[in-house]
Amino acid sequence: MTRTNDKVYSQLKKHFDEVYSIKPNDLHIPWLTKIYKFIGGYIKFFPFRVFIPVSALVALVLYILFGILVIRLVSLLQYGF
Repeated sequence: MTRTNDKVYSQLKKHFDEVYSIKPNDLHIPWLTKIYKFIGGYIKFFPFRVFIPVSALVALVLYILFGILVIRLVSLLQYGF
């Protein structure tokens, strides 16, 4: 019984090591990797502090650029789905 448990444990341990040994993210461009790690870490812990202002800014820019067409598109999508 002990050998079976040891064998199962070793197989599970091997599988666990395969699944959870992830290499660090590297974009192969040092300055881009540094920016990615800074932004990724910030978004990981405070996603809504970033996404809400960015989405509001994008919506405002789209409204300034396209005006009433954005309102019509949103209304069409709202009633279409």
